Amino acid sequence: MGSKSKTIGKSTFLLTTMLRFVPAFFLVFLCCSCTSQQGDLPNIIIILVDDLGERDLGCYGQKFIETPHIDQLAKDGAKWNNAYSSCPVCSPSRVAILTGKNPARVHFTGHITRIGRHRYPENARIIPPDDLMDIPLEETILPEALKPLGYTSISIGKWHVGREGFWPIDMGFNKNIAGWTHGMPPSHFYPYQNPEEPWNASIPTLKGGKEGEYLTDRLTEEAIKFITENKNNPFLLYLSHYAVHTPMQAPKHLIDKYEKIVAGSKINPVYAAMVESVDLNVGKLLNAVDKLNLTENTAIILASDNGGLMTVTDNSPYKLGKGHLYEGGIRVPFLIKWPKTIRGGIEVAKPTISTDIFSTVLDIAGIDLEKHGTLDGRSVLHDLQGGNENEDLFWYYPHYAPQTNRPGAAIRSGKYKLIQFYDPPEIELYDLENDLGETTNLIDARPETAKNLLKKLDDWLMETKPIMHEENPDYDPEN
Repeated sequence: MGSKSKTIGKSTFLLTTMLRFVPAFFLVFLCCSCTSQQGDLPNIIIILVDDLGERDLGCYGQKFIETPHIDQLAKDGAKWNNAYSSCPVCSPSRVAILTGKNPARVHFTGHITRIGRHRYPENARIIPPDDLMDIPLEETILPEALKPLGYTSISIGKWHVGREGFWPIDMGFNKNIAGWTHGMPPSHFYPYQNPEEPWNASIPTLKGGKEGEYLTDRLTEEAIKFITENKNNPFLLYLSHYAVHTPMQAPKHLIDKYEKIVAGSKINPVYAAMVESVDLNVGKLLNAVDKLNLTENTAIILASDNGGLMTVTDNSPYKLGKGHLYEGGIRVPFLIKWPKTIRGGIEVAKPTISTDIFSTVLDIAGIDLEKHGTLDGRSVLHDLQGGNENEDLFWYYPHYAPQTNRPGAAIRSGKYKLIQFYDPPEIELYDLENDLGETTNLIDARPETAKNLLKKLDDWLMETKPIMHEENPDYDPEN
């Protein structure tokens, strides 16, 4: 454990809080009742894939890329068809997963950059907020919330939510493999180095390896080793793949396979190979869980940190991709398998967002969310019985992403979604129920709806108190 010292709430978690679920939920969806002994606490595995678009998976309609293992995960558990990331880029959405709070509330709305500040065009209309580039040490993140119950935790793979001193062990994980400041691997192949980028020349927390080793394979091997060593105790495995983020690199035999398969499509064959490699490794991990007889009482969550990168994949029917507040930038896959509790083949229409993962994990472990403090997320387990009313979802992304120069904020309320762009100033309103591709701006046709949603968005910003952007005093509209 690092130097971080915190307490969760005002009292120690009691084992009796593990029996929080309502009986009606159990009658419909449980194979057997939740147990009260610490030895029966569910294991929790979170598989986070970097830059994976919802439409990259067969279970969400992908026709070119083979993802049979993830598709089977969806069949064996529950699949959410309206899942969102809390930000169209990586670092803030990961903060949301780890803390259960919207990035705006944590003052972490932009991704960590190697220059230590957020870029913006010379003649930009706004100056992005000088927000945080580390999760504050006083924030309680997932491993700390679970530790009082006896969970052993490990973070494997991409971290990208804090500089040195704010890495996984400093934040409460028992062990860290391959997680550090930067979010892009120098290379996806051993020795995981890129001497042309001194700031990102190697991964200091990934030791050893062998010639020809592929990073996705290696991280999965480390995950299997961890669950094997901890099979007799409750564990939290946070497996955060660097794939399918750039650089575009994959095993040659998979690239060769997709050269013809994706020809004529918008999908890059190397990207397709990277997606299948992730799927193959999900299969390896699931097989290991089975062999260790852990399947029944292991909850597995699979998600992505943001939408797919437009230059290498096809997010249609969603508009655009990573970096954008349109659906293509924030729609993500979201699956949960937990045989002891969730019957397979369930599809959920209710929207969910990254912040819900934290609350869901605590709910799985039996922790009373009301005693945890301020959270922006909710447990999605109750969606399975028709509970949880649709809630408004909010985004504040006042940054000039590498993929786009359109900082803004957004709200989804029911079937309507409003985007308020800051540069250039513009408000767009869409009916997602009838216009999933966000092709028709209804701002003139539904002025009252837009007015109401804009007020909700403004009220939310007042309540969460993010570090706000500012007008650029040097902005010249003539240039």
